[in-house]
Amino acid sequence: MAYFTRNKMLTMVLELYTANTRFAQGGTGNDAEDLKVLIACQQKALVLGEYLESMGMDYSDIVEKFENYCNMVYDISENLSDTVLVMDRKVRIDHKICDIISEIENRIVEIRSIDIYDFRGLVDAPGEKRIVSNEINRLIDSCLSSAGPLDEGEEMYRPLVIGTY
Repeated sequence: MAYFTRNKMLTMVLELYTANTRFAQGGTGNDAEDLKVLIACQQKALVLGEYLESMGMDYSDIVEKFENYCNMVYDISENLSDTVLVMDRKVRIDHKICDIISEIENRIVEIRSIDIYDFRGLVDAPGEKRIVSNEINRLIDSCLSSAGPLDEGEEMYRPLVIGTY
């Protein structure tokens, strides 16, 4: 699996947006080339969606937007001769891509390094760090709840996670 920075993901999504402008007036009349562009766009969206799923954080809503995008691209590929449908899907894809860009910009945080220490609590931080700390809290709570009961004399510690952004 490849590693994508947030900027690389944004660049790839902007490439989807650029490719979508091809259909502003409906199909171009060159169905073979249109299909190549659409297939490439679907593949790129699938790669991004799979990458987001593999990140270990809950980005299922963004992945769902990529799935909706792929469905609209499929509609275009099946109906290239239907100018009204192609133009409608093009407009809807524009909105979907704008939503995806906004989600990536606001929710995906690049962590340069993480240090984990044994400690009794996780410190919340402002801004992007807060997004990470909330997600880490959720993951830790999930793990701790599945750990089962403690034996007498055992204590459970939450890790303190310090990241550099």
